[in-house]
Amino acid sequence: MRSLIKFAAVAVLLPIVSACAVVDLDEIGGMEVQNWEFAQDLHKEYIMLARTEAAEQDYDDTDYFGNKALGAVEAANEGASVPEPQELSERDLPDDQVDTLMNAREVLMEALMDGRRTKPAAAARAQAMFDCWMQEQEENFQPDDIAACRTGFFTAMSELSVTEPMPEEAAAPAPAGEAVKTVGPFTVYFGFNSAALDSAANALITNLASHKFANDELGYVILSGHADRSGNTAYNEMLSDKRVMAVADAFMAKGIKARILSTFYGEDRPARATDDGMREPKNRRVEISLSR
Repeated sequence: MRSLIKFAAVAVLLPIVSACAVVDLDEIGGMEVQNWEFAQDLHKEYIMLARTEAAEQDYDDTDYFGNKALGAVEAANEGASVPEPQELSERDLPDDQVDTLMNAREVLMEALMDGRRTKPAAAARAQAMFDCWMQEQEENFQPDDIAACRTGFFTAMSELSVTEPMPEEAAAPAPAGEAVKTVGPFTVYFGFNSAALDSAANALITNLASHKFANDELGYVILSGHADRSGNTAYNEMLSDKRVMAVADAFMAKGIKARILSTFYGEDRPARATDDGMREPKNRRVEISLSR
């Protein structure tokens, strides 16, 4: 899966499907999903995954994700059971990743109980990114793609404001009585067409860099970059990447011990909806969460 962190902005430009796949992504992608936000968002997420796999000529996974998109439609429109995150037994996973993914699925299932209703977009993305992580981990030959899916999962989980599983190499039980927590999100804003940090941004980063989660080797700093709709889609994607890297660099310059997980969405996830071409300061931002 190529550049998954970016694919939300470009997936519609990918080839729809080859005759080698069974599902018809044109048909499924065009289906109306009735009055259930979680199912609507899940349908979109799985269609994007299916189109990405079709572009890579991975037709088994094209069919898998396409059928899960169809399942989301049937859950909303016909009262069928909503598709669940994939079971570990359905993939041939490396032995050293099973515990990590099992932990991730357990936390995800707990988060989905309320998240499907309260934060449907984040819940749908967390589920889709978990399935993406599973699929890439089974293939186990594209480390960047595995990391991208895993990062997408962690970022969506932070938006759900629930505890997050730790990666295998960092996995360690919290001390007795100490819960794993997430704080944030906090927001850094940017000037028009700029990725420069102003004094307010630097002050916030300095403050957050002193937080105990940022100075814990088992902690995470989770960043998501965004742009407004005043430029074209590709440029806004690049600009949101520059913004998130500026914040990441600032944290690293502070010598924090936590891992930094970053992703960027271009203009796809505005804080304030606008027409295309409009400038909106609230959308020129990087959101920051800290987790331990």
